[in-house]
Amino acid sequence: MISITNHRIDPTASELKFSYDESPNHSGLFRTGTPDTLVMHFTLGDTYTSSVNWLKNPNAKASAHLVVGRKGEVVQLVPFNQIAWHAGASQWNGRSGLNNYSIGIEIANAGILSKRSDGYYTTFGKRIDNDQVVLAPHKNGGPERAWEAYTPTQMAVVEQLCEALIANYPISELVGHDDIAPGRKFDPGPAFPIESLRSKILFGRKDEEERTLDRESRNKGIVTAELLNLRQSPSLNAPTVTEPLRQGTRFEILKIEGDWVKVDVCLEGWVSRKHIKYFE
Repeated sequence: MISITNHRIDPTASELKFSYDESPNHSGLFRTGTPDTLVMHFTLGDTYTSSVNWLKNPNAKASAHLVVGRKGEVVQLVPFNQIAWHAGASQWNGRSGLNNYSIGIEIANAGILSKRSDGYYTTFGKRIDNDQVVLAPHKNGGPERAWEAYTPTQMAVVEQLCEALIANYPISELVGHDDIAPGRKFDPGPAFPIESLRSKILFGRKDEEERTLDRESRNKGIVTAELLNLRQSPSLNAPTVTEPLRQGTRFEILKIEGDWVKVDVCLEGWVSRKHIKYFE
C-alpha cells in the first residue's frame, strides 16, 4: 500500500523500491483544486538512472514528479503539491499549460525503435528482444512502427502510484503526453495501455465492472471517453449514426456482443465496450 505524507511518498508505508531525490526544475505550489490530472510520459532515455539524472539537471529545464524504472523502482523528484516541468506547450479540455494542473509520471521506456538486419534497436544502440517489441501505428496517425514494450512490473507500480495519487488529490483525468500535445509529442505511445489504465483507475477495476455486468439490472451506463462514436453495427468499419457521444452521456443498454454494446440515447447504435461504465 502506497502512502503519501506531506506530499511525498512515505517509504515506511510502501514496499516500493523508492527514493526521493529532488530536482531543482519546478515552480511554485498548485492552486486550490489542483492537481486534477495525471499525465503519462516515456523517458526516451538510455537507462532509468540517466533519465533521473537528466531531469535533475538544471540545464534540462524539465522534470516530472515521478520516474518509474523497468524493474519497478521509483524516484520522486518533485513534491506533489508543487508544479513540475513535464508537459510543455499543451492543451486539454479548454485549458493550456498543463504543468499548472497535473502530476507528471515518467516511465522508463525507449519509445520508437529502429529495425536492423539482426533485430530492433533503441536510439542509443541497445538491442531489444523481440518479445519486448510492439508493432503498432500511433493513435494520432502515421505508419506502423516498432515500440519498446512496458514491463508488467512497471505497469503494476504505475497503477499503484495512480491509485495513491487519486486517493490524495482531486484527480479526475488521466492522459498521455500525446493527448495534450498531439503532433509535438508521441509518448507514452501505443505500447502503453492507457485506456485500460484509465478505466481501472478512474472508473473501477475490470473485475468489478464484469461483476456489474452479471447483475440483472445492467441496463444503464455512461460514456467515459472524451468522445465516443455511435455506429450502425458492432464494427470499427461500420458507419457512424450521428455525432460522437460526449463524455458523461448516459444511455440504456440494449444488447452486448463481445467488445461492443448496443445502446439507446434516443438513437440506437453500437459503441466500444472499453469506453463506457456500467451502473444500476
